[in-house]
Amino acid sequence: MTYICLQCNMAEAIPLNVVRNFDAMDNGDPMVPPQFACEECGGGMYPEYYKGLHGYEYKIIDVKK
Repeated sequence: MTYICLQCNMAEAIPLNVVRNFDAMDNGDPMVPPQFACEECGGGMYPEYYKGLHGYEYKIIDVKK
């Protein structure tokens, strides 16, 4: 699946099973998707689209308005 850097807009493919594993282990806020750091600039990355294990949908268009 595709994650987009919120600082430099770099796109990175992260395997869905990795995202799901992070989601399953996370006991934090379910309103926040699994987080990764950009390999280019170190900024926070957000999924282009991801429906989490708890039914929440995360879309890059919701945070980059």
